Amino acid sequence: MVTWETKPGVAAISALAVLSVLLLSLLILFLLLLRKRHLQMSRGCGAETFVNFASFERDGKLPYNWGKTALKKRKLTSPVQLDDFDAYFKEMSKDSAYKFSLQFEELKSVGLDLSHDAADLPVNRPKNRYTNILPYDFSRVRLISMHDDEGADYINANYIPGYKHAKEYIATQGPLPETRNDFWKMVLQQKSPIVVMLTQCNERRRVKCDHYWPFGDEPVMYGEISVEVLSENESPEWTIRKFRLGYADETRDILHLNYTSWPDHGVPTVNAIESILQFVHIVRQQAKRTKDPIVVHCSAGVGRTGTFMALDRLMQHIREHEFADILGMVSEMRSHRLSMVQTEEQYVFIHQCVLLMWQKKKQQHQQHQQQSLASDVIYENAGKT
Repeated sequence: MVTWETKPGVAAISALAVLSVLLLSLLILFLLLLRKRHLQMSRGCGAETFVNFASFERDGKLPYNWGKTALKKRKLTSPVQLDDFDAYFKEMSKDSAYKFSLQFEELKSVGLDLSHDAADLPVNRPKNRYTNILPYDFSRVRLISMHDDEGADYINANYIPGYKHAKEYIATQGPLPETRNDFWKMVLQQKSPIVVMLTQCNERRRVKCDHYWPFGDEPVMYGEISVEVLSENESPEWTIRKFRLGYADETRDILHLNYTSWPDHGVPTVNAIESILQFVHIVRQQAKRTKDPIVVHCSAGVGRTGTFMALDRLMQHIREHEFADILGMVSEMRSHRLSMVQTEEQYVFIHQCVLLMWQKKKQQHQQHQQQSLASDVIYENAGKT
């Protein structure tokens, strides 16, 4: 029998249960609304400046050579008209760059479903400079070997698509003492005419990359490949070397362009944007002569490496287009190698560089118009005489 003394206790428990369910429901509703708001802000920020991709597909002018199938697979895009880019950048930078943070957070989901089984093999683990930066299986560079030994084809490197070619770059880690022979084997086998190095061998008292080329003028053997330093020209912010590789009876000359003023995990100062863009331009001028992949590395081969590739692609893209999709491009790069453009600071820096690229393009266009106008006046005067 239920007594009057127990009824208040039952009522209190019932009320508490109802209240708990109500609070839980409100919490779930709040989280759903918060997520919806998050997605709206990350995808909709600056939406008035975005380009309609449907119109690109309809007109047959998809950016970055994306086909229709590739476009459907892409989830992360944020194309912005360059005329609106300054306003877009200011909007994204508000509240301690909160909208940049949201956008960069979305990139972390790219590539999580891709395998890196070769990198996980016990025989290959010592060949990885960092245990958390491993090349995807589908896009990894495979070494050609006369032996069928397990792991003989492995190097921590991936093909990365560029502005014009599907394998325009090879992103790789800074060689280790035990992998420098494989590094030179890859450069020779891929017929790479250019190696871009974006780190120093030692930074902040830590070894970031092996000194994988000779210290002196005499050729040095790296496995079966000889490397000779033909020339070395130092500038305040970069060094350009020319190497001669020898294998059997064949020789091949390559350029080694080493940017030395880029801090690890960081970006050059705002005042150095001109410098890094000038360096990118120098590399691109040399790369125009070939369709073979450019080898690019820093220490891990993802942060500074990804940022350099992004700038090189954007520099080519902006010459021919009036918009840019930095989020989409970095997403595509990350779908070929883990963590390309590794930090939010590097991601924002790319946007700062695009601002300068666009300003320079407009200045060049104005100068060209003024020159054309002056030329017309000269011809008009000549006609009158």
